[in-house]
Amino acid sequence: MRFRDGTVWQKVLFAALLGFYLFGFLLTAADKFERVGRPDVGWGLDGLACFPSRADVALAGLVAGARLLQLNGTSLSEATFEQVPHYVRKGLGEVNRLIVELPWGVVSELSIPVQRLTWTDVLALDGPTIALGVLFVVVGLTSFLLRPYTASSWALLALGCAIASVLQGRSLYIVRSTVLTTVYFRLTVGFVSCVAFHGGLAFPVPHPLLSRRPRILLGVYAIGLTIAVLQLAAWSSGSVGAFSYVGGGLDTSVMLVSVLVFVGRCCVLAVRAGDPIVTQRARILLAGTVFGVGPVVTVNFLRSALQTMLVDMRLVYWSLTLLLLAMGYLTLRHDLLNARIAARRAVIYAGVVGMLTCVAILLVAVRAYAVAVILFPLLYWWPRFDARLNAWLYPKRARFPDLMRAIGNELATADGVDAVLQILAGAPERLCDARSGVAFLLGGSWARDEQISGVGCASALTGGRLADEVPVHLMSTTRRGIFRDHIAVEPQYANIQAECYRCFDRLCADVLLPIVHDGRVVGGLAVGPSAAGDPYGTPDLDALATVAQQAMQAIVRVRATEQLRARELEFADLKRFFPPQIIDQVMAKGGAAELRSQRKLVTAFFADLRGFTSFSETVEPEEVMATLAEYHAAMGRRIAELGGTLERFAGDGFMVFFNDPVEQADHVERAARMALAMRADVAQLRAAWSRKGYQIDAGMGIHCGYATCGFIGYEGRRDYGVIGNVTNLAARLSGAATGGEILISGRIRAELGDRYETESVGELSLKGFHQPQAAFRLLGWKIGA
Repeated sequence: MRFRDGTVWQKVLFAALLGFYLFGFLLTAADKFERVGRPDVGWGLDGLACFPSRADVALAGLVAGARLLQLNGTSLSEATFEQVPHYVRKGLGEVNRLIVELPWGVVSELSIPVQRLTWTDVLALDGPTIALGVLFVVVGLTSFLLRPYTASSWALLALGCAIASVLQGRSLYIVRSTVLTTVYFRLTVGFVSCVAFHGGLAFPVPHPLLSRRPRILLGVYAIGLTIAVLQLAAWSSGSVGAFSYVGGGLDTSVMLVSVLVFVGRCCVLAVRAGDPIVTQRARILLAGTVFGVGPVVTVNFLRSALQTMLVDMRLVYWSLTLLLLAMGYLTLRHDLLNARIAARRAVIYAGVVGMLTCVAILLVAVRAYAVAVILFPLLYWWPRFDARLNAWLYPKRARFPDLMRAIGNELATADGVDAVLQILAGAPERLCDARSGVAFLLGGSWARDEQISGVGCASALTGGRLADEVPVHLMSTTRRGIFRDHIAVEPQYANIQAECYRCFDRLCADVLLPIVHDGRVVGGLAVGPSAAGDPYGTPDLDALATVAQQAMQAIVRVRATEQLRARELEFADLKRFFPPQIIDQVMAKGGAAELRSQRKLVTAFFADLRGFTSFSETVEPEEVMATLAEYHAAMGRRIAELGGTLERFAGDGFMVFFNDPVEQADHVERAARMALAMRADVAQLRAAWSRKGYQIDAGMGIHCGYATCGFIGYEGRRDYGVIGNVTNLAARLSGAATGGEILISGRIRAELGDRYETESVGELSLKGFHQPQAAFRLLGWKIGA
């Protein structure tokens, strides 16, 4: 899902979270610009706890969390907290004398002069805290933009904005408390106290409540708002005692409970998750929580409940970066950290950097400018060192260009789809040391049935259709890869986990990558687990995706070649029956596959030679064949010229029909024109035959009627013809015709009308017909008709 695909309310909530942080950031920036250059007393109060506001005061011994006992000779036991500002000396150069009790019980007396605040003081004391807040927001925002609107990205963004707001709000509230800064700070405290509940529901895997009852988060944040209201009430009323504790200590109590719930859920999943991915995620997050949040909650609870400050909170807050790193990593990448290779890289980098540091120190001891001597060689050699390190840590990746070139050459020479799939199925093992690989094409326009090829996975060939498997269906819909470790993490898989795991087990796969053609998924590549047990990185997946698309191009080439060969064979087959112009129209409609048997109105034409039997008995076979070839060549030109369909040549006779396979509105007239043209051609041939002593002539017959048209025969030996009485009558008319005579039926004469000259020959008794058939002699066409 992309950020722009979110709903209006989602975008409003996103803007509200960022806006809440940015509002506090602007307040903080405005406060710093206003205070820099003005007199500053050097310290601030949070209740009766002192905090330094200048670097020189911190160096003088004032520690954050020190309890203020006396101010300028006035004991605080004699004055309420609200009266403290009346005893503060604020004039430039004046000195405030403080007696404080340090967190470890030592009482110290300090003399702090009023001086102008500098940017150095701001950066030294507040800069790290503000920078930490910016870091939280940047990580949360980056995670959200990379994976928008997921449960984990929402939780991380809320956590980042809440913690950053508390850090900068605390700086405003402690040093310079106003109504606006106090309200902002109390709201942020209530906000952050319940964010842990949100994180506990979203990490390490989303809790089912988030998908079933998403409005539970409204109740969680309502608790935070209640805490903020109670704190504001306690602050505005100036109450002390029980109500003050409810307002001021409830936030840390709620935070402690929420963190305990968070940690408890991580502990349960780390032990009883039932899925190794969830277990590992829970353990990573558990370590980040214990070492990141534990110090903050402990110190804050002791400060609020026991009024004891063990260490400066601004230092404690930096432990939260451990939790930030854990949550950010789990949000952005579901495939877990490759600890083995990462540890090696860290050790090598640390060793190299340490060595370079020692060299730099030695060079500085000799000459300050000598560091530049190693700078320029370092800039040249470091990329090479990093490349060699990657080649050692990832030996296969260094050979990706050669391996992919070899696979591409094999795909380019593959002579069939099965061969392409076999090469693709072996690519994961060759590129990434995968234990298995399965390549498949889904049924449809590319294949009547699914085609599957596997290497190291026999179970892929068993079972039902892959198109019916849930992960394959999801891959076809989203056109994105499906990962086994996503199933246990993403909430959208909660109801289909069993089906997804079953499909991945069948394909022996950890990753399912799509094969896309023209924006549609036509197949997939199932990549098995790595032989080393390491998760696949982005370079590995990119290489496999590239090979998958190369395979798709090879399949397109193979299919195009197969279609071209089939078309050539089909064209050669059709050329036996149809003239070129008819073939072009047939191929444009889909080829011979579209020539299904059907009943149509056709005009049938028969012709055979008179005197051919006695001729063939008196001359040599070679002369017979030469004469037939001459005769057939002349007749064939007329058939092609007028678009007739030749059913067959049978010795001295042949049959032609019109109006199939291409519709011809003038099919009757075409037959008549062809017959007249053939009679003229035979007359010319007879002149040459007569000189050789051959007494041969042709008789022809034409009839029109309905017949069944289609292929006759079997694969490898078939004819295209028509079956019906129309062919029988045309053949009988041809047999009854004398040499040079064209006999037509009454229907043909009616169709021709007055455009052609005809004469009746009466009714003929023809073999195969019980009733005499009216016949007419076709003489020619009328001039001017």
